[in-house]
Amino acid sequence: MIKNNLHKFYDLMTGRWSVFLEKPIPIGELDEDRIANSLPSFGFFVLLVCSAIIATLGLISNSTAAVIGAMIVAPLMNPILSMAYGITIGNTVLIRRSMATLIIGVVVVIVTSAAITSVLPVRILGSEILTRTTPNLIDLCIAIAAGTAGAFSLTRKKIASTIAGVAIAVALVPPLCVTGIGLMLEPEIGARLTKGVIGGLSQEVAGGSFMLFLANLIGITVASSLTLLSQSYGSLLRSWKALLAWIAIICVICMPLSTSLKKFMLVKQVEKELAGLGANWQETSSSVSNSKAIKKMQIRYINIALKGKTAILDLVINAPEGTLDDQKVSSMNRIIFESLKNLGIKELKANTRVVPVRVNRYKESIQ
Repeated sequence: MIKNNLHKFYDLMTGRWSVFLEKPIPIGELDEDRIANSLPSFGFFVLLVCSAIIATLGLISNSTAAVIGAMIVAPLMNPILSMAYGITIGNTVLIRRSMATLIIGVVVVIVTSAAITSVLPVRILGSEILTRTTPNLIDLCIAIAAGTAGAFSLTRKKIASTIAGVAIAVALVPPLCVTGIGLMLEPEIGARLTKGVIGGLSQEVAGGSFMLFLANLIGITVASSLTLLSQSYGSLLRSWKALLAWIAIICVICMPLSTSLKKFMLVKQVEKELAGLGANWQETSSSVSNSKAIKKMQIRYINIALKGKTAILDLVINAPEGTLDDQKVSSMNRIIFESLKNLGIKELKANTRVVPVRVNRYKESIQ
């Protein structure tokens, strides 16, 4: 009696809420869908070129909205998932076909991006471009999670629409567009200092962005294959050799990505210290005008290269004239070094450049 009353109360309060366990789609249906999506169609190339154009223009103009739009339009996720499915069922023909489609798509995106960059008289590296030139282990973990979600969405009809969110999470086309942009800009990097382009930029734009694409590709492929196997699609006996090869590639790519992750942590530590120094100098400033000037300091560029336990810091700061003298810069470098010691750095070689900003006090009234 008490148990029945509790059930009635639960049904009343929750509206008979229960977990709905949807069955996976039949393997024959998934097989037909993946074979169809492994071959490029006219629509595939139309969407791919449009996505490359949107992403390239968005990256050059530093428009986050345009880059996100390009991620949704891009159809590159389909051949990757088809290749993962081919791995799980041991279908070498499907694997080769999907790989060929993917390679053609990659070439189309890079060539389209490079062609647009060569036409536009723009030589600027904004934040949308620079953030895609230094991949690390975090990006690989994102790709693995996204690949799991993408493969699982293929096996459930009611959540198939989430594939667009997966495309946004991994962002396959924008890194390739950055590669195309980098191939056209690379000869000019290091030759001059322009808006957003720092002379002596140590990280190659094209190489770093293509590494990000490879990390996404490998993470999605391995995670999707394992997810499909866990859903009883295919057989481990058929797929273990291909899976072992892809897992070995992950282990290889983890080495440079782990180094990039350490650089990322060091950069964040330096940014934290610089923010604290700016706030401290502002509070201890003797004059109101100098306090306001310190507040206007901005980090224009920061990069760290590692050689064993030695960190090589390239730092460019915009500051009003007279705000940062040599004594403050030396003090700042010492404080940064002390903070990096906790992360295993034994020596810091700091190349700090202060770019003076002149404040125009002239006011004009137009009637």
